[in-house]
Amino acid sequence: MRARQGMVTVDEAELYYEIRGNGTPLLIIQGGLSEAGTTEQLANELAAHHQVISYDRRGLSRSSLPDGQAKTPVTMATHADDAAALLNAVTEQPAHVVGPSIGAVIGLSLALRHPERVARLVAHEPPMLSLVRDPVQESGLDEVAALAERDVHAAIRHFVTFSGNEPPVWEEGAQAGDQVGDTAANLRWFFAHDFPAVRHAHLDLAQLSCSSVPIVPTGGDHGRERWEYRCAEQLAHHLTHRLVELPGGHNGLVSHPRASAAALRTLFTEVGT
Repeated sequence: MRARQGMVTVDEAELYYEIRGNGTPLLIIQGGLSEAGTTEQLANELAAHHQVISYDRRGLSRSSLPDGQAKTPVTMATHADDAAALLNAVTEQPAHVVGPSIGAVIGLSLALRHPERVARLVAHEPPMLSLVRDPVQESGLDEVAALAERDVHAAIRHFVTFSGNEPPVWEEGAQAGDQVGDTAANLRWFFAHDFPAVRHAHLDLAQLSCSSVPIVPTGGDHGRERWEYRCAEQLAHHLTHRLVELPGGHNGLVSHPRASAAALRTLFTEVGT
């Protein structure tokens, strides 16, 4: 399905976005270095019943900022405000929000800062040290940060290796959407801004538990021993919700698009559309 493309201005940033389909709005907040089109297969599956919105986060690819142009530090709150501004620009309705990894942390911040924009949030494996303290994980992240000061490519390779977040088997025919941005520039931005921001993210769990936004913590059914899965478990525990498992692992929205879309449709039906 061909995406409708656009730009929205938020403070000093120009955010690139894509929209597929019509119906109830559904915002995908991408994880890691993912671009708007990374989850294209998932978006196409969901577009039969939803207006699926995706975007390049501030500082990445088509939403890039020149080095030093950001006037204030980029935080999860910055990204949450960006997401709210994007939703304000493209729909009047509250949106389902699906966020994997850093996208889950941004989604949680969005639910706190702009609850009127969120119909419900699916928070998939939010990588938050404030949820699960793990010395091995923290040491590995320190190593990644040190590597990134010298070689961002080596840093991302080490990050993927020690985190163990690559699924052994992808769904037949599954693939990530084509990368269009400058990988090196995206890596430099990610390690300078998003990586430290998500490491230091701390959200008020008591406030989240009282939020008017229905929050559904999810974890991938591949690799339940992973730190990110345990973070999702702890989030579910704090919110007194059940943890819902989605197909695949940390990157299941990309590696299992058809199965993930089916699981999300069922989930939305269970909690109301």
